[in-house]
Amino acid sequence: MASSVAAPAGTSRSRQASGSPAPCSARPRPLWTRNFVAGTFLNFFIAGNYFMLMVVMTAYALSVYQAPASVAAFCASAFILGTLFSRFITAPLMDRVGRLPLLVVGCCTEVALTALYLLNEPLGALIGVRLLHGFAYGVCSTVIATIITSIVPPERKGEGIGYFMLSITLGSAIGPFAGIFLANNFGYPVTFAVAAVLASLSIPAALLLRPPRETRVRGRKTAAREEVEAAEEAAGGAVADAPVESALSEAVAARAETVAAGDKSAEGATCPVCAGADDDCPMCTRIPSTHLEEVVTNKVRHSPLVRFVEAGVLPISLVCGLLFFGYSSLLTFLTPYANEIGLGRAASVFFVAYALAMFVTRPFTGRAFDRVGPHPVMIPAFFSFSAGMAVVAFAANDWMLLGAALLLGFGVGTVQSCGLAMAVRVSSDERLGVANATFYMLLDVGVGIGPVLLGVLVPLIGYSALYLCMAAVGLVAFALFLVVAKTEKGAR
Repeated sequence: MASSVAAPAGTSRSRQASGSPAPCSARPRPLWTRNFVAGTFLNFFIAGNYFMLMVVMTAYALSVYQAPASVAAFCASAFILGTLFSRFITAPLMDRVGRLPLLVVGCCTEVALTALYLLNEPLGALIGVRLLHGFAYGVCSTVIATIITSIVPPERKGEGIGYFMLSITLGSAIGPFAGIFLANNFGYPVTFAVAAVLASLSIPAALLLRPPRETRVRGRKTAAREEVEAAEEAAGGAVADAPVESALSEAVAARAETVAAGDKSAEGATCPVCAGADDDCPMCTRIPSTHLEEVVTNKVRHSPLVRFVEAGVLPISLVCGLLFFGYSSLLTFLTPYANEIGLGRAASVFFVAYALAMFVTRPFTGRAFDRVGPHPVMIPAFFSFSAGMAVVAFAANDWMLLGAALLLGFGVGTVQSCGLAMAVRVSSDERLGVANATFYMLLDVGVGIGPVLLGVLVPLIGYSALYLCMAAVGLVAFALFLVVAKTEKGAR
């Protein structure tokens, strides 16, 4: 650093090369890079494969294997079990193997497992393939989410993740439509072949990725310095009366001035609060996003779960998982309910309208999240979800059901993408994989246990009352969100 002018620029370049956030004063980094575009397309390919096969697997087991209804349903849900298991071990695998190599292997495995459906293997082998396929999908989706969330500029987290999650939205709309159309008109072998081709497109997309090298922090001083800088960038709207945040702001500003003046020793200086002597100093550890996160983190910090679970992500992940528990009622029971009330025609395009609402609203909600924080964006989304479920419960014509699809698309899409942005934007790069795995793990749990528990409830109360209960679940999730996010530092 030859001069006070050259020093900040060099520091900025070194931070960007290591995956750390750039300083606030630096020029905003672009969002639509080659990595971002390739990763978003890759996520669409694997999501489309997933949804295409999910909607036909139960009918395939019933018609080809003459399996009982419960076994046929398990052929579909076994995929979710494999995905859930993968969430626990993907983060350690990324640390050991590397993100990009693991992603390429996962994509190749998805193609191979999809091709195995063409062999008409025995029913037990089909269930085994579904489990392994779910595991491979879980690995790929977790790794690509980690890569994307690490390269999205901190000041554009909400917008970037909103665009990225549109790939799942398109997959959830095109996949089921293509799967049902191909199965009904050309048979299951053609369906499986097209699904394999779709999955194979993820391989060149993975090979196009050139993500920055993951941050590998060695030594507490370096870790403390990088965590402080990352937290300062992410917590742009920190509450002014929090002493730790004030100390961080003053310390980082003082160190930046010293470095700019040409004092290289300031880059490796000890913590200005504890002088490197206190292992529990808040400046030497990750700064919690909420008070609840701080409590949960203290419980998990010294347990074996810390390798597989990012404790600070659990609160917002539980909120989103609860909402996806309600969403599972649509995946499982919307078709029989619509047929029962004579709205089968509207149900056939319900998820197209649902995906359209997500596609239209996510870019705007992402930008709003970055500008004003989570509350003004997510609170209307929770009410939209509950209102949508209530409209489904009282639907009397096609237009009511499609209107409910629009409300639910906005609600679920906004909560999912903004919840993920809340979860990852203050996570350090070396814990980003664990944070993504934790978030998706709770979503998988909500979608996975929903059909089982609600399947017991439906015979007792009926479909209409079920969807009223799901509207109440949305309000409960909203109340929990207020508890989780009441001190969220991103709120401006």
